[in-house]
Amino acid sequence: MKKIFSTLKMALPISLFVMVFTTSCNKELPQPIPNEVVVPTGSTIGDVLNTNPDFSILKAAVIKSGLMEAVSNKSNVFTVFAPNDEAFIQSGIPLVAIENLPAPVVASIIQYHIIPGQKVTSAAIPTTFPNVQMVTSFVIPAPNTNPLVRFSSFPSKRGSQLWLNNIPVIASDVATANGVIHVVARVVAPPSRVLLDTMARDADMQYLVAAILTADAGVPEGSRFQDYLANPLANFTIFAPSNQAFMNLLAYNNLPVDPSSLQYLDNPKGTLGAIIANHILLNRAFAANLPTDETVIPSFLAAIAPPGVGLLTVSSAGVKGAGNPTMSNITAIDRHAINGVYHVIDQLLLPQ
Repeated sequence: MKKIFSTLKMALPISLFVMVFTTSCNKELPQPIPNEVVVPTGSTIGDVLNTNPDFSILKAAVIKSGLMEAVSNKSNVFTVFAPNDEAFIQSGIPLVAIENLPAPVVASIIQYHIIPGQKVTSAAIPTTFPNVQMVTSFVIPAPNTNPLVRFSSFPSKRGSQLWLNNIPVIASDVATANGVIHVVARVVAPPSRVLLDTMARDADMQYLVAAILTADAGVPEGSRFQDYLANPLANFTIFAPSNQAFMNLLAYNNLPVDPSSLQYLDNPKGTLGAIIANHILLNRAFAANLPTDETVIPSFLAAIAPPGVGLLTVSSAGVKGAGNPTMSNITAIDRHAINGVYHVIDQLLLPQ
């Protein structure tokens, strides 16, 4: 296909607004009725950490984080995705590392494993695509976003197997008096950079980053791809073409195989932007949560283009745009960022 999507004029939305107004007007408020407080019985999460020798490193980390009192309180409710000692060691974090790391660093790791205020059993985790989003105890530090905003983690389930992000759960539904524990196979590290920054540091994403900047030329600030992908409050999945995928497309169009040639793909203006939008999903899906069977999923392009445009065929084996004769292979998975995840693919996803 020599001339890619040459007729579509893509207009990105200027901004996204969500406004919620809550009003109430009560002349006379009813007197409150006292509720009976029932204190749960049995072992707390803190008790389990104190008595189970498989959690000795986690126990040390929770103590250093200053969280042992909270997870030992029967009035609190938590879901804890708990790395056992083997998980810490396999993640390169032995006990001595916990002892030597600064307390705020240890706290950020532990808080990312905790969902406060909810008892999330395996039965409550959906098997549907995409991943469900659950707010953790970890407050996102500056400069990435407002320090009052907390990170989310993303549980999923396929059959009886559970994951947190892309980490398998090896034992689930350990009931406690103040919540539930799921044991994970590795430490689930919180990401530290947004998607744009993460991809800019990836040597195999240099053509994609150049394409994003090229497509953004002349677009008002706030409506550019670079603005969306740098927004820490966003939630995307990107099927990210490798450098070689871009080079193959440039060569096919008889263009010099160089990032500067990407400007010629943006003819008419908006064509390159449409192609990039066709690689973005407006939700987060780790590889474990990609559909097993081929499933039609709308891309970002579908939200801003005419009906029927911007549909992708996605499965765990690959992904295909409407303008592609074959499926693109997913060659690397689960590159995680604050505002999404990207999977590397070996060809571009072309709109029809």
